[in-house]
Amino acid sequence: MELQKASEAISNYIRECSNIIHKKGHQIAQEYDLTYDQYHLLIYLSFSKTPPTISEISKKYNRAQNTISEKISRLEEKELVSRIDDSMDRRITRVIITEKGLNLINTIRQERSNRVTYIALKKMNNREVENLLTNLTKLYNNLNKED
Repeated sequence: MELQKASEAISNYIRECSNIIHKKGHQIAQEYDLTYDQYHLLIYLSFSKTPPTISEISKKYNRAQNTISEKISRLEEKELVSRIDDSMDRRITRVIITEKGLNLINTIRQERSNRVTYIALKKMNNREVENLLTNLTKLYNNLNKED
């Protein structure tokens, strides 16, 4: 297979694998009584370096502030997030993921890995798994290099 066609096929397989894993993550999140939006909000908050405001979240998701505020309130009821006052400006309220929320996201990630990726890899022999990991690592490193 020529390199250009191989490149397109590999990109498509990676994208489709990612989509499958992501979709299965949603199904697992539903088992923990999280909606699609709640799950994504928790993931976003878990990666936020600085706790965002409702306004920042609404811009990120292109939703009205009152819609985001309602979603945050539901997550607060589940003790997965909390609102905190900004340390520099008391008029600003920020949203932070709680320890319980972080634990839940980590649990879902772990279950997704165990129930989705692990089961698929179990159908391959050790050499195939090692080759896949080696080659994915090489691809990642080559993509990550600045040329």
